Amino acid sequence: MSTVATLLTKIESFCEDARIAETTFGFRAVSDGKFIGRLKAGAGVTIGTIERVEAYIADQRKQMAKPKRRAA
Repeated sequence: MSTVATLLTKIESFCEDARIAETTFGFRAVSDGKFIGRLKAGAGVTIGTIERVEAYIADQRKQMAKPKRRAA
């Protein structure tokens, strides 16, 4: 599997788990709502962007794993 295909798989899985749209992910992770569409269309991606995406996913997964605080 190519690097882009692997990245897309990670992103799609995260979006499903987080229940967010791919455009929302792109905007939040790399300030580009069309990011995933471009990847799917065959655009390249830099190592720096891959690192930003993976760091964003890792950070958000940590946030999702924390117990929610309940209002008193």
